[in-house]
Amino acid sequence: MLKWANKNPGILLAVLLAITFFVADGIHVINYPPKSIHQWRQSDCWAYARTYFEKSNGLFSPSTFNLAGIDGKVASEFPILYYIAGNLFHITGVHYAILRGLTFLCYLLGIYYLYKCLRIWIKDSLLVVFPLIIMATSPFYFYYALNFLPNVPAISFSFAGLYYFLCYEQTSERRRLVAGTLFFVLATLLKPTDGSLTWLAYMGVAGVKTLQGKVSRKMLMRFIIASVLITASIYGWYKYVSWYNDKNENHQNLLSIYPIWMMIQHDIDYVFNERIFGFWSVVYHQKIILYFLGLTFLIYVFRWAVMDRFLRLYTIFLIVGALVYDVLWFTAFSDHDYYQLINVIPCVFIIASVIEWYHRRIVPRLPKVVLYGIGLLLVALSAIGIRQNRNIMHDRYTQDMYVYKTPYIYEVEPYLRELGITRKDIIVSVPDPSPNITLAAYGNRGYSESFNDDNYDIRLFKKKGADFLIINDTAYLRKPLYQPYMKKLMGVYKNTIYIYDMR
Repeated sequence: MLKWANKNPGILLAVLLAITFFVADGIHVINYPPKSIHQWRQSDCWAYARTYFEKSNGLFSPSTFNLAGIDGKVASEFPILYYIAGNLFHITGVHYAILRGLTFLCYLLGIYYLYKCLRIWIKDSLLVVFPLIIMATSPFYFYYALNFLPNVPAISFSFAGLYYFLCYEQTSERRRLVAGTLFFVLATLLKPTDGSLTWLAYMGVAGVKTLQGKVSRKMLMRFIIASVLITASIYGWYKYVSWYNDKNENHQNLLSIYPIWMMIQHDIDYVFNERIFGFWSVVYHQKIILYFLGLTFLIYVFRWAVMDRFLRLYTIFLIVGALVYDVLWFTAFSDHDYYQLINVIPCVFIIASVIEWYHRRIVPRLPKVVLYGIGLLLVALSAIGIRQNRNIMHDRYTQDMYVYKTPYIYEVEPYLRELGITRKDIIVSVPDPSPNITLAAYGNRGYSESFNDDNYDIRLFKKKGADFLIINDTAYLRKPLYQPYMKKLMGVYKNTIYIYDMR
């Protein structure tokens, strides 16, 4: 078995990823609508994809179901994944699995390219799989890999960019440089923060190696030109998004930093103690694995001098870059675990650095019985990671604390069509403080309670052409604001969702 695995590390990795997927009930999760934690952000992503399908807009004209601003047009990250999904819907029909599946394919692509990167340094076919599985089974990394958000795809494409930059450094083949540049452009357009770290860290190493005479100035200049193109793409998209949102009078998306200095000390302590080391800690990984990561970090620090020269330098640039990022977006850590995904990158390279050192310097000195024992320990940690990921996925998709809206909102669309409400009809959907959760679920453009005030509520929405009111909470049936629009009841779905004709 060991001989087979040693000769077929790629197949072994694929088998472990398949086990991870099926054990975590991925076969069912891939078909889920936006649900569980961050249903709000998931629904925004889904809204982009479905409105591409509904309106057949071009790539550079993204919009959502919420009609805030002009015709719901609003932009944030580069919407290529939503655009592809929207066009696939014309072939497959509208299915949640299409967009979830696209992000998961990106996750697999990233692991593949990271594997190719690590093989440059870790020659043992079995050991190279370990850091990959630890990353792949990190519960919050897996959760967003099989989700609607662009963070994991951005990180994944950055691994591809890193691989091709490494290949160019070794071969001087320009096509490798072009491929790496294009992957980094795509990664940073999807998410400038998550997609930039591997590229910037590599440029840091390239600069140091040039000073040491190990990279030619000509090659460094080409890397700098590539970096200028990457930076220009980021800046160009940012300027386009700013112009597009200004033009459409819609500024619901965050386009700036969210730094720690915006917080008071009490809130900083809360994020550290209650969120990072409390609520979020179990979704990073199982405690035993986190302790193991701490141990590998100590080994990395104290055995720095004998680590692989590239890995030790690259990893320190990753750590510094991640720390800078953490300071600039720390306020978001209170409620958003996906803002912390970038920290997976330095963690996996810390483990990889130690594994490379272990194989090169320690393995030759140890008797086989000890090596087998350490091998079994790594297998056990991998199994613990797979189990922890399964447990967190189960919790996130089954516990009541993660249910923010009645699941019936995802069932009611056929009933709305039976009542004569077409996809082109404008609705008001309450209660819903988010821009798109219920609107995207119903498949109708319109208005929610997002951004509402005394001058922006159902009274204005009616004047703007909203014809139907949909209430998904019976407590709202007694709200004075909505009662004048509840004269004509069209239907009730499962005693929960009430549909009114406001015409």
